[in-house]
Amino acid sequence: MIETYTNYIDKYLCKIGLAGTRSPGEHHFVSTYLLQKLYSINSIVPDYVNPDGTKCITGDIVYFLNGKHHLGIEVKLGTIRLTKNEYNTWIVNPDITNHPELFIGIGTKGIAIQKWQSFREAYAKSIDCSDINSLKAIPSGYGKQKSVNEFFNYTKTGEFYARGKNQSEAISNESLFVVQLRRAIGC
Repeated sequence: MIETYTNYIDKYLCKIGLAGTRSPGEHHFVSTYLLQKLYSINSIVPDYVNPDGTKCITGDIVYFLNGKHHLGIEVKLGTIRLTKNEYNTWIVNPDITNHPELFIGIGTKGIAIQKWQSFREAYAKSIDCSDINSLKAIPSGYGKQKSVNEFFNYTKTGEFYARGKNQSEAISNESLFVVQLRRAIGC
């Protein structure tokens, strides 16, 4: 079990994997760290986990309630890379009924957790757009990519938690992150 997000960063993001391979992706982070944290908070197994290719499912971790979308969490590891559909629907389109509810981004410097509207605004600023309403839909490809580590500079107080410099700090920062995660999912 991975005790803290700092442990995850140290083991999987700051070191080269077996035989020089890349770090695992966001699906690995979700399955080995984030799901256990969520379950420890709400004791509910999500209805969908990483439903790539299922366009009507909003987020990487999705909970339904009474047969309808209830909570969607979008996770990015290392780089914020939004597909054309994600960018156009979740960033350009202001209709929140089609947005995930939460963003979680993890990089070598730490972890961020934001309500989706706060993420939209910070993402727009991070790609040098001062007015989110001026963003235009893209016909193909991906929205502008942003390093998660660089994106952290655009988060507000209480949305970013630094990688712990030692085990004591890692545990302290983890506690703060889990409190914010609990609040964010409404528990």
